[in-house]
Amino acid sequence: MPHGEAEVWLRANPRPAAVLFAVTAAVVAAAAAVLIAVRPPAWSVAVMVIACLIGLMVAAAFLWAASRPRLARRGGTLEVRLSPLGVQRVPLEVVECIFPGSQPLGAGDETANRRVSTLVMRLAERAVEWRSRPVASAWGSWEDGNVVFDGRWCEPLSQVIARDISARLLEAKRLVTLVSQR
Repeated sequence: MPHGEAEVWLRANPRPAAVLFAVTAAVVAAAAAVLIAVRPPAWSVAVMVIACLIGLMVAAAFLWAASRPRLARRGGTLEVRLSPLGVQRVPLEVVECIFPGSQPLGAGDETANRRVSTLVMRLAERAVEWRSRPVASAWGSWEDGNVVFDGRWCEPLSQVIARDISARLLEAKRLVTLVSQR
């Protein structure tokens, strides 16, 4: 891995954000068509065009953020993205393990027995400053030293992917230990 370049461990699933972008674009286009058909005053057209552009720019920014990797290693840190607004850089030495999990899909009658795959990153209890962080709840959770990646907002999760990420963690921690001993 070249210096400064991130090694992606868990990719995003941009499909939900792409659907949201497509719906936003369709709503903006429909609203523009209705307003044009009504023939508003000239200044209203300019305001409408600006509002449409702002709406599409916000939706495009969300789509870009949602397509960023959920978990990547850069040097001695893991970059965790569980929010469209930022990334948390977690030192490798506070990450204990990564393993597969699952959680209930919802509380409704139709989804009560269904589960979604997750990936859990367990942080050391001694790392009290990393116990919790604010996240986008649809993307996962970060509570009590457990960072949970929701499988709907990342690449399809499997036992193989969890095992691969866990092996990468062990190798990265070994390399960091070797470098620090020099």
